[in-house]
Amino acid sequence: MIDLGVAELFRRRVAEWYSTHGAHSLPWRSTSNPWHILVAGVLLRNTRVEQVAKVYQRFLERFPDPRTLASASVDEIRGVIRSLGMQNRRATELKKLAEIIAERFRGSVPCNQKLLVELPGVGDYIASEVLLAGCGQPKPIVDRNVVRLLSRVFMGVDPPGPSARDVWRIAESLTPRRSEDARVFSYGVLDLARAVCRVRKPLCVRCPVNTVCSYYSRVRHIV
Repeated sequence: MIDLGVAELFRRRVAEWYSTHGAHSLPWRSTSNPWHILVAGVLLRNTRVEQVAKVYQRFLERFPDPRTLASASVDEIRGVIRSLGMQNRRATELKKLAEIIAERFRGSVPCNQKLLVELPGVGDYIASEVLLAGCGQPKPIVDRNVVRLLSRVFMGVDPPGPSARDVWRIAESLTPRRSEDARVFSYGVLDLARAVCRVRKPLCVRCPVNTVCSYYSRVRHIV
């Protein structure tokens, strides 16, 4: 159980850090359209952010909704995403994804975790981001970077020490109930984990949550 005062301080410090240092310029962070967020999530899998940013707007201009993408040919989709690599698999998967949404959900991305993870190429991470940013549900977004940060701060260890379930419980307990606050917090944790709480040589001294971090409390006495 996380101390309520520690949890509140952690939330506030993350939000303050994100307001100044967060990746606000990413185009998929300035939309609340579930389709746009879903597309970004699928394109970002195993691909650098910089690569996807160059393709994202062009993709949505050509395929602004699931029905448009569903009616396109695989060759046409492949041509738009070629620069991302793995275009054959991606194009086939994207078309199948759009077809299911168009046929089963009448062209609207479902705002339901169980239904989302049943879609091709959509796992818990992408589903959570769609629910958070596109559906206004206060869901945590947890990737391996977030697992590392939460494990260090609240358990004082690196993964794979804590179980995935334990980390998810921590993330859920920390996520604010208001959807907009949850969005700022979740993106803040993501960016903080990637930029500061690195796998090797984490920038602990510069970390805004180091005063409540069990890992930093331990290692600073060793170094």
